[in-house]
Amino acid sequence: MKTCRTPRYLRVSLLSACNLQCSYCMPAGKRRPTVLAPDDKVRSAIRFLHRSGIRKIRFTGGEPTLYKSLCGLVTFIKEMDSDVHTAITSNGVLLGSKARVLSAAGLDSANISLDTLDSSKFEALTGSLKLNQVISGIDAATEYIGNVKLNCVLIRGVNDDEVERLILFANSRGLDIRFIEFMPNRYSAPGDPRFISSEEIRNQLPWQFQASSNKYNSAARYYAASSLRIRVGFISSVSHPFCDGCDRIRLAADGLLYTCLFDSNSINLFDLLTTEPGQARAQFKELVRSKQLGGCNNTAGSTIDLPSFSAIGG
Repeated sequence: MKTCRTPRYLRVSLLSACNLQCSYCMPAGKRRPTVLAPDDKVRSAIRFLHRSGIRKIRFTGGEPTLYKSLCGLVTFIKEMDSDVHTAITSNGVLLGSKARVLSAAGLDSANISLDTLDSSKFEALTGSLKLNQVISGIDAATEYIGNVKLNCVLIRGVNDDEVERLILFANSRGLDIRFIEFMPNRYSAPGDPRFISSEEIRNQLPWQFQASSNKYNSAARYYAASSLRIRVGFISSVSHPFCDGCDRIRLAADGLLYTCLFDSNSINLFDLLTTEPGQARAQFKELVRSKQLGGCNNTAGSTIDLPSFSAIGG
């Protein structure tokens, strides 16, 4: 067991609800639980974790733009400490109408999911016909928030033939794009045939990539090419885990605090701060201390006990 780095980056899942149903997050036929994080408990948890060293907070879901108090939470963080970086990971559907107000509230950056540019594939992947709304949301976020990246989950036989097209789309808008390996989760065991490695995809592309400078704790390995004005990143959680540089913790909408997507060990921070605040610090430190930095390698057995991506924000 390795010693966990001091957590600096908090991901907060505000709710389980989403206006899309992406197959890798919530497969067809599975019911999405109804969980909504109370605004006051989220603020209490953020105060507590900020005192523990958190310097970046990303709101996820479900879909965070469905959370009514999202702008208020962003403003709350900036009033507490203006140096804390605030971010969201969104499917982009509502950003066409919300990007401007989120920017005004103090949002620093946004990651937006875009797994395909094909409307038929988009419908099959998400159960929705809202691809044009997503693209409008990307453009609005680019205009008002400014610091925007695109995320694409690589799925063999589904969108692995679109990587070049997605890179050119991102390049046309001056946005870095990251390709994320299909990961084991509650609904997908290790060895799922939909997995395709970052290296296999990168070797199929027409560009001569050069490694770009990365932050030590970055999940993505970035590359640049002379004919592109953007960076292309690969988040290789399965083939090349980045555990040694991980400084993330994850707060689910029900108050459960996790140290990893691939570890079911948790504490209920909402309950602790409400009923046993004197115990919260000690239990938090023990949770961090016990973190096993094995990433997907922790999932050699059953994945059924892992938190779902819809609950913990992927």
